[in-house]
Amino acid sequence: MVIFLPREKAGELVDGLYKKVDSYHLVENLESCLACGKCVGNCPVASLTPSYNPRQIIRDVLTGNMRRWLQSEEIWRCFWCAGCYTGCPVDIHYPMLVMQLRFRAIENQYGLKYFTPFKRFALRAREDALTFAPGAKGRERIMRLRTAMGVSPWPEVSEKAVAEYKALFDMTGTTEWLNAINDEDDKPVSLTYAAGRIKDEQS
Repeated sequence: MVIFLPREKAGELVDGLYKKVDSYHLVENLESCLACGKCVGNCPVASLTPSYNPRQIIRDVLTGNMRRWLQSEEIWRCFWCAGCYTGCPVDIHYPMLVMQLRFRAIENQYGLKYFTPFKRFALRAREDALTFAPGAKGRERIMRLRTAMGVSPWPEVSEKAVAEYKALFDMTGTTEWLNAINDEDDKPVSLTYAAGRIKDEQS
């Protein structure tokens, strides 16, 4: 059964949600959104997935409608190309908003399955002190290409650099935070945006 929810339910709204979400003060001008839709027009995801609407997500944050984005898969569709930001007439940094929305979702155990690939990437990067960490097949391909170019098969990183990289992960609490996230604890993401409204898929 599909239930179309109203745009807002007063009892579900969170006062001051915008300020709580933007705890890092990265998108302090969100309230200046003109709802012009340029973010949607510039978004490659929106062009392929009609349900994805950055303007609607901004609206939900501003109105305090936490449940809509917290329990939807839409905040996980963005891949930070920044097309929305470059086209925004008031310079709203939507990718930074998405980053903070994802942090809040993870804190509430929503969307952990979407985060798991990044977790694997980050922990592998910690071990190699590299900002990229491909899987086995990707590593083999890179090594072949580098060898063909006449350079060392794999970027050389000193033991000191590896130790410093690991120390940064550990001192900032990043390693502990990553290891504490278990996708088996994931809460179901059951909401999807559709035609400007939101659907709750219920059996």
